[in-house]
Amino acid sequence: MASTGSVVSSLLRTPQGLILAALSAVSAEGAFHLFVPTTDPLLALARVAIVFIAVLVIFRLAQVTLPRFGASYKDTLCLAAVLVGGVVSIFLGEIFAVSLSTYIKGVRYIAEVDTTSFAYLFPFAAGALLLQSVLGLHYSLVYSLIISMIIGVYYPHEFLLAPYTLITTFVACLGFSQFRSRSAYLKGGLYVSLFAFAIAFCSVLLDGDDTTSDIAVKLVGSLLNGFLSCFIASGLTPVFEYLGGYATDMRLIEMATLDHPLLKELSVQAPGTWNHSMVMGMMAESAAESIGANPVLSRVGAYFHDIGKTKKPLYFVENQLAEENRHDKLSPSMSALIIRSHVKDGLELAKKHGLPLTIQDMIGQHHGTMMIEFFYEKALREAREQDPDAEVDPSPYTYPGPKPQTREAGILLLADGIEAAARTMSEPDVDRIQGMVQKMINKVFSSGQLEESQLTLRDLHLIAKSFTRVLTGIHHKRIAYAEPVEKLSEKSKPQEGEAPSAEVASFTAARRARMASEESKDKEASKEDLKRLGIS
Repeated sequence: MASTGSVVSSLLRTPQGLILAALSAVSAEGAFHLFVPTTDPLLALARVAIVFIAVLVIFRLAQVTLPRFGASYKDTLCLAAVLVGGVVSIFLGEIFAVSLSTYIKGVRYIAEVDTTSFAYLFPFAAGALLLQSVLGLHYSLVYSLIISMIIGVYYPHEFLLAPYTLITTFVACLGFSQFRSRSAYLKGGLYVSLFAFAIAFCSVLLDGDDTTSDIAVKLVGSLLNGFLSCFIASGLTPVFEYLGGYATDMRLIEMATLDHPLLKELSVQAPGTWNHSMVMGMMAESAAESIGANPVLSRVGAYFHDIGKTKKPLYFVENQLAEENRHDKLSPSMSALIIRSHVKDGLELAKKHGLPLTIQDMIGQHHGTMMIEFFYEKALREAREQDPDAEVDPSPYTYPGPKPQTREAGILLLADGIEAAARTMSEPDVDRIQGMVQKMINKVFSSGQLEESQLTLRDLHLIAKSFTRVLTGIHHKRIAYAEPVEKLSEKSKPQEGEAPSAEVASFTAARRARMASEESKDKEASKEDLKRLGIS
């Protein structure tokens, strides 16, 4: 009994789940009660209860088992909107099916078509495609389970329709996992159509009472299903992006073309920071791919993370070149204030230019709550010159945070410090880079900056390997090639009437000796070959 009570209390402590369950149950009953054979109020109440409980359990199970199913209020409302929209689209499809079926009955040369045959045309997978592009795989999986369960409750007489819905929506999730271009919609729709056709064909084999018209409607409808779903999803994705402040991979790729005004301004006002951000983009993308995070989001977040430095670019060391360090004339507290302000300035610019909320979050989190150690230690040193027991308040020297909340933001924090440290290395060979990367990651991990980012120890190990590989490729030593012999000979020729120098004479003698040695070896090899052939 105690365990049962804990399960019930766990379900009831999820307000987002309660909201989603209530909206799903009410919308489903409101849309489908007209098409249910009986109108008994008790049966209607039972259907509502079944849908409500099932959605609540699915939602809670997703929270427990799917680590990236954050289920914030905004994301839950987005999921609910797509679910209600899916129910409404099925309702409109039912009206279309009833109308067309009634019309066909009056046509003399066409056999009657059952209304459920038209259900194979309904775009069940549109919601899964939409959620996959906007919120990701975990939300589209939850949508798939809920919409399939609703179909099973309200279409009990068509036993294959619930599996048909589940399979097509799952295929939409799998076939649309890499959203890198607009054609990805067509690819996902094609996969849906192929699997939908297979299920529809099985339905024809299992149901021997289908007329020729039923068979044609099922097979043709299943082929059109995927393309109708991708058409609806591609049209609605920009709407959800705008209203919810979401950023799909396609929008991020468009931002990563470096034509964005903020990136252009960064390259002009702070070229050192721009170069730093480009290298960070390579590091973050590689690390994200290695741990299964979003590589596009990581790369674009790296590009924009330091846009606040365009306000005071010469106060950051990578932009100072050979000029005087402006911090030499400032107090440590003022220097720290200027350094910290680039995060606030970056957020203001991001909001002004309408950057996605995910990018804004990464700008605010890319330093976490870390301390600006150089200026804090300088302030402490100056204070203790006056009083050996003096202490300095660390808060003015600490970034406001918050700490990274996602794996992509955690990667960004690590890449920022490691890329800057790599630039200070005098002889950056593989071993030195690897040691530096590991030391920096251990330092950040031990400071607790990654405790809210969902990064595991295994992730950190893979991130370290990726960073080392990228930095080694960038900072590797190049071989100093000798000049060609022809150029050296040309340089070494004495002028007319001038005796050759000792260097030229030595070079000439060495070259002649080498040529003589090679000719001697060739002659000996030739004699050996002749002996082997028996003609010498």
